[in-house]
Amino acid sequence: MIKPGTSWIAWDEPLVITTTDDAPGSTAFRLARPLGGLVDAQARSPCESTADVAREARLEELASHLEFLWRFACRMGVGEAAAEDIAQEAFVVAASRLDAILPGKERSYLVSVVVHMVRRERARRARHEELKGEPSAPAGEQPDSRLDEARARRLLDASLEALDDELRAVFVLHEIEEETMADIALLLDLRPGTVASRLRRAREAWKRATERLKRGMPVSGGRRP
Repeated sequence: MIKPGTSWIAWDEPLVITTTDDAPGSTAFRLARPLGGLVDAQARSPCESTADVAREARLEELASHLEFLWRFACRMGVGEAAAEDIAQEAFVVAASRLDAILPGKERSYLVSVVVHMVRRERARRARHEELKGEPSAPAGEQPDSRLDEARARRLLDASLEALDDELRAVFVLHEIEEETMADIALLLDLRPGTVASRLRRAREAWKRATERLKRGMPVSGGRRP
């Protein structure tokens, strides 16, 4: 996952995103401007100060979705390191185009950028990832439960590979991220009926793939570049 204490240079402006551990099991994101990049508040007009505050609030809104974007990119079939890069890049893109994004549509825009970048990452790699061998359990860490957890994760990842991008995005958002059908329609700019249809097809395809994998049978990848 995105490691606490990581700092990112966001884009041309002197803005840094820093991850912090504010609570166990969660990651918060803080925006901080280096002193050298700040304009003296007394030198600003009231309009400029208000605009700056509003812009920073929207940047905070973008940053609040970084952990979600990382998880989503991971489940869309890229590795954890690539997912971290994609989440960061999606923030950069959205921040650079902030004035063109309607207020309240930040999350939807970020998801659309991540979907595009995931496809680009797959095209760059241009190969199907194969299942890895049995993992070795770290000494002294409940090997049976660790192995079971690793197997379950590999089974989920492999079964998701059988879904094409359109089905996979809806499945991940609903079944894993627990987004509502209405929210998914907004995030992916789809009609509610289209979301329902894709989710039904995704569930059927995922179930078939899972059953085949449990029987030791291969499944064909369904994703499209």
